[in-house]
Amino acid sequence: MAKQRFKIPTSLDVSYFDMEFNMKSKNGVGLNRPVSAKVIVFALIAAFVWFYLVFQTFIGKGGIPVILGFTIMWIALSALLVRADNTNRTGLELVFSMINYLPKNGRYVPVRMSDSVYPLQHLLNIKTVDPEDGRIHFLDGQVGHCYHIVGSASALMFEQDKQIILDKVDSFYRKLPVGIEVIYDTVYEGHSVDDQLQAVSETKRDLNVQSPGLNALLKEQHDILKYAINNNQGLTSLHQYLVVRAPSEMALTEFENLLIGDVEGDGLMFRLAKTLNYKETTRYLKYLLGAQS
Repeated sequence: MAKQRFKIPTSLDVSYFDMEFNMKSKNGVGLNRPVSAKVIVFALIAAFVWFYLVFQTFIGKGGIPVILGFTIMWIALSALLVRADNTNRTGLELVFSMINYLPKNGRYVPVRMSDSVYPLQHLLNIKTVDPEDGRIHFLDGQVGHCYHIVGSASALMFEQDKQIILDKVDSFYRKLPVGIEVIYDTVYEGHSVDDQLQAVSETKRDLNVQSPGLNALLKEQHDILKYAINNNQGLTSLHQYLVVRAPSEMALTEFENLLIGDVEGDGLMFRLAKTLNYKETTRYLKYLLGAQS
């Protein structure tokens, strides 16, 4: 039986500061969402600092207009730094990211042939891509692969089929090896027809007769695939990619066996999963850089 309700599991990377409290009275009056402990602590610190600056420094000697103006600015600044976003990160935690982003070299990564490759590696966390099989080696020592995937879910499916797929997806994630990170990426891009071009070339090579008509037909198919369809930005469609990071070669092999087993078995979660080779992986990474530029 498929689950009727789903939730996002609580992260293990939490501390006492991430504890949440419902700021409501017995009558139900209060905030609509819980407040984390770090927001409360930061707010108290901001209040204590305000008291110190007003009563122990020259600000308090400036008179009521100065104190009032300072208080308004302090409340606005404190609210900006203390308020948490949807990911429960406060503005104060983003200050360091902002400092790193302010310099121009922190916002632009040059990728000319004469530029250093280290800033780009730091941005992508990718060290090398193996020319033999397209395996990705990350800076932190992990390894991975990129797959072109096709799912089996659809908005037009019957309710019974949806429940079967949900059960399969739940079982798939429960079997994931420890330390595996799965990243899904959905993009609009042109069609890649490398396999179709290869099939046309093989058909032309395997012809038993030399027919001008067949040769002309195969040349027309080749030209349409190569010049009209291949990576044509006017003929874009939805494509899904799966990037997998594993702590070791053994864990990556274990994941690949799990993925192949699903595709070759019922195919409920993945109808197709193709491992990208070196050329296809680099083309996908170039698309990411182009999308971010």
